[in-house]
Amino acid sequence: MKRYLLLFSILTIAVSNPVCAQISVGAGYLRTQATSELKKVSGDGFYAGLSYRVPLAGSVSLIPGLYFTRTKGQEGEFSWSSFKPESDFYVEKALVAPLHLQWGIDLPSDIRAFLYAGPSFQYGLQCQSPSGLNNKPRDLYSEKDLGPTHQRLNVLVGGGAGISFPIGSTHRIYLTAGWDYGLMNLYVDSSYKSQRSLWKAGVGIEL
Repeated sequence: MKRYLLLFSILTIAVSNPVCAQISVGAGYLRTQATSELKKVSGDGFYAGLSYRVPLAGSVSLIPGLYFTRTKGQEGEFSWSSFKPESDFYVEKALVAPLHLQWGIDLPSDIRAFLYAGPSFQYGLQCQSPSGLNNKPRDLYSEKDLGPTHQRLNVLVGGGAGISFPIGSTHRIYLTAGWDYGLMNLYVDSSYKSQRSLWKAGVGIEL
């Protein structure tokens, strides 16, 4: 409880004092992969959203954020059967809330490199295959007709690196690349285990 109160206090101070915190808008490419005993699923898509840099001490900052993600996944062969569904891809939409610590490194010409690491919390909005049994859309969060249902919630941990450049006197543009690994099983009420990995690269602007 004390840790949650401390985090809430930090965010409250940052919001009430815009001088010490900055909002960023970012978007980029997203690559997702999930493997299990049943199958392998890979997908490509994008993310877009906001983050908030809260300086803590020295070159260390707290970076909370909220992003929308959309990926289109391609299923591999089922290892236990030769059966394949009529549609072998699905569309997944989710909200992701990262909470990262960032360490900055000042370089010449006001260029800044940085490293970041920490958890991200994912909530699935939609995970649907365009066609299932009887050629009807299949909701992978609720239907069990072709296998175990999927988990909406996931906790991921990971990190990455980036570099930022000044634009004018107050704004900065940055490039980032990173990787996250899901800690929770993607399947609900199943003896099978499936973990997710995410690779991402993007661009943003600090306002």
